[in-house]
Amino acid sequence: MRNITQLQTQEERLNDGYRHEAAGRLACTNTLETAKEVRSTIKNTLAPCGRGQNLLANECELRNSGEGSGKSALTYGEKMQCNGNEMLKQVQHDETRHKAAEPKTCNHLFTQSLSHLITSKAAAFTLAEILITLAVIGIVAALTLPGLIQNHNEKAWSTAKDLWEKKLTETVRRMNIDGVMTGHDTTEDFMNSFRQYMKVIKTCDNNDINKCYSPKIVQTGSDSEPIEIETSDLKTAENLGNDWGTNTMSFVVADGTTAIFAYNPNCAYADPIEDTGSQVSCLAYMVDVNGKKGPNKVTQDIALVGQIALSNCDNPIGDMCWSTDFAPTAINTCDDTTYDQNGSANAYCANNYWAGAIKSCRDKGMSLPTRAQLAQLASNLYVDSNGNEVTIGANEEKSGLKVKDEYKDNPPITLGYHYWSSEESNAGSAHVRIFYTSYSKWDFGYYKGASYRRAVCLGS
Repeated sequence: MRNITQLQTQEERLNDGYRHEAAGRLACTNTLETAKEVRSTIKNTLAPCGRGQNLLANECELRNSGEGSGKSALTYGEKMQCNGNEMLKQVQHDETRHKAAEPKTCNHLFTQSLSHLITSKAAAFTLAEILITLAVIGIVAALTLPGLIQNHNEKAWSTAKDLWEKKLTETVRRMNIDGVMTGHDTTEDFMNSFRQYMKVIKTCDNNDINKCYSPKIVQTGSDSEPIEIETSDLKTAENLGNDWGTNTMSFVVADGTTAIFAYNPNCAYADPIEDTGSQVSCLAYMVDVNGKKGPNKVTQDIALVGQIALSNCDNPIGDMCWSTDFAPTAINTCDDTTYDQNGSANAYCANNYWAGAIKSCRDKGMSLPTRAQLAQLASNLYVDSNGNEVTIGANEEKSGLKVKDEYKDNPPITLGYHYWSSEESNAGSAHVRIFYTSYSKWDFGYYKGASYRRAVCLGS
């Protein structure tokens, strides 16, 4: 505010300088004009008094004193003329002086005003004032620029998302008209047709998603806390919220847009005339409208059609995802056969621990493993006595084993127990696999009421 006031004061003083110059010039001009008018008045007034006589200045002086050329003293009229001559002489002198002084005096007034304006300490900016002004500008910029940039980015992302949706809808519509939208068993098969209609410059399968897509994205959780997700985990349609049984693929479009797709093999045929793009619902995808640039955040530069559904992998063993093992809680399946189809025929249905294991795994979004899957767990857990990898079959028993070094100090499951499989041997019994420190075997059946069996769940 002070800087603005100083600028206003400086401007006012500059205007004063111009006014002083104009006033000076006017005063000089008025003085000269007044002198001319006085001279003219004196001449007109004294002419009759002097009766046409033209006395010299020295004669006036001599005769007035009674001396010179024997002439008599001045008459009254002659005295008036002599006095008039003196007045005219003085006026002419003043006139000449004003004419000579006009440029110098008036210019001096203007120069003096400007000099006062320029050299005035009150009108100058100190270094401290300049630094304070710059600091204020910097603070204002720091407060306002991020918001302006964010608003600009959000508008740009929103526009890019709209363009992508229009482009995808048009692509799907053309594929549907040509009859190539349906009939694909896998996402890979669909992509072979899709890339003929959209300019895709690179594709990556579900094991190399990060070669086409950002390695990490951020999603806002239900508690509004950001959640960082590894996109390499989004390998199947289930990870995008759909139980289609297909894998995902990632790809890059010519304009820099990147996406992760999953295709629904049960995508129904639609009339090419009436359908105008509704078959986009046959796809689950996550698109990043500015590629691998930041912020890589869902709802900002990333649009998600579906939902991210990662498995509850508490315990990765090999390439399989397991939960932490647990002791099941028995449930009653005598009347409710949701977790045991043979519950009513099971002598232990009132305290069914096997059905309790199935329920616990389903509650986790996982499943109780089959005999073959438990055998795969054993193959990933053990090596032979020489440290070589082993392969253990579903109905196979193997001894002379040792736990792999990476699991030796912290086994992924509790050793020395029988673990339920999802396969029944009869209405009242189910198969199990035994895990000990040096061997593993399967057993064809233990009754479902056994409380000392343990369970582990398998995720996707």
